[in-house]
Amino acid sequence: MNYRMDIRLLSVLSGMLGLFELIPWVVSWRLGEDTRPFTMAIAVALCGGMGYFLTNGASQKLTARDGILVVGFGWFLATVLGGMPFVFGGHMGWIDSWFETSSGLTTTGASIVPDVEIWPKGQLFWRALTQWLGGMGILVLAIAFTPFMEGGVFELMKAEVPGPSKDRFVPRVARTAQILWLLYLGITIANILAFHFSGMDWLESFDHAFTTMATGGYSTRNASMAAFSPAAQWWCVFFMAVAGGNFLLHYRLLVRGDWRIFQDTELRLYLSIIVLSSIPIGLILMSHQGVDLETGMRHAFFSVVSIMTTTGYANDDFELWPYYHQMILLCLMVIGGMAGSTAGGIKVVRLAMVWKIFLTVIDRLLRPRQVVHATLDGTRLSHEMIENSLIMVIVFFFLVFITTVLLTGLGLDFPSAFSASLSCLANVGPGIGSVGPLDNYAHVHDVGKLWLTFIMIAGRLELYTVLILLFPRFWQD
Repeated sequence: MNYRMDIRLLSVLSGMLGLFELIPWVVSWRLGEDTRPFTMAIAVALCGGMGYFLTNGASQKLTARDGILVVGFGWFLATVLGGMPFVFGGHMGWIDSWFETSSGLTTTGASIVPDVEIWPKGQLFWRALTQWLGGMGILVLAIAFTPFMEGGVFELMKAEVPGPSKDRFVPRVARTAQILWLLYLGITIANILAFHFSGMDWLESFDHAFTTMATGGYSTRNASMAAFSPAAQWWCVFFMAVAGGNFLLHYRLLVRGDWRIFQDTELRLYLSIIVLSSIPIGLILMSHQGVDLETGMRHAFFSVVSIMTTTGYANDDFELWPYYHQMILLCLMVIGGMAGSTAGGIKVVRLAMVWKIFLTVIDRLLRPRQVVHATLDGTRLSHEMIENSLIMVIVFFFLVFITTVLLTGLGLDFPSAFSASLSCLANVGPGIGSVGPLDNYAHVHDVGKLWLTFIMIAGRLELYTVLILLFPRFWQD
């Protein structure tokens, strides 16, 4: 492995986080708040960035192992550095800050803060910004705007970008990363404007647009999005759905004007699940809660899209809904958004692939002499892609089982432990029970918080990138 280049990349990441912390420093300064927590955090991060100058001349060639190592260690490094303003500000200890920042950068949105409205606004801005940075990928950002990163950077994208396939928009990987981030920025700006003209002030518009486009769900209000106007909530539904979609399809539609994206199997399935889940829930809520059509549909579509895109915002307490509605939401947690989006979960494309594989097996049983292959959108699914997807689903549920056992052993009731396991691994945030949409994770034992932090990062990097680091064979040449 190319350890000098690995250190160089981690140093770039550290320095980049320090530079981004200048933004909340300015916000705090403008609002007359204490800037010292950010000053100290910036100093530490920039010191870590000095490794860039100590590794001049490092070969740019990266192997698959280098990509996994840099992305895995990079995310753990980022969660530690990103939590320092919270620690230096006296708002929480190291374990809690690591949990909160990991939840932010992985766009999980599981918080341990019982009352966010008493926090300094500069700290809340940084909390939201961590989600926005983590949404598209912190290493993808480094690839996009770091000139020296040319050779082997595709290995970094493969390890960080979610989804079974890692498509490029253009041949050069760095240019692909730039397009991703520019699309992300452009849609975020549109989201900011939509929120502001729906009644939010500018600062809260930025905070909530950051966490909506990242499908993260951190809010500046204890009531989450229920504190804002119905118009803001509908705009939130729209932009959450956009963020949960494949950014390659956004590029084809917005840049190339290609309307054929609506023939994409994954997109059709994604939209169908949202509509077919939301409308029945909305109709039953109208009867169950006695609300009008607009309110029932708004609560239904908002909760379904928020959970399926793993954003985790709330505009109603779905723990008060009928149990089968809650079960639908738990299933949507597992599915998640589309590949190539900022959403978590196992991804809609894998659900489509498993269904295609199932149909292929049936065809082989019915016509054993005929050669049958699983295809998706006219493309044959490779053996490697099928194998990786099926194994990931199995490992996902195995980790849910292990985490549920651990959390129940630490004192959580079964519904809370099970939903917290699903929620953190799928990067959703809220669950049911004591970790419901209007609750938090502050009561979880420190050991549980550390483990949940680990699985949040593993879930964001789709398991393999983190888990492979635990195997001795990875470190053997």
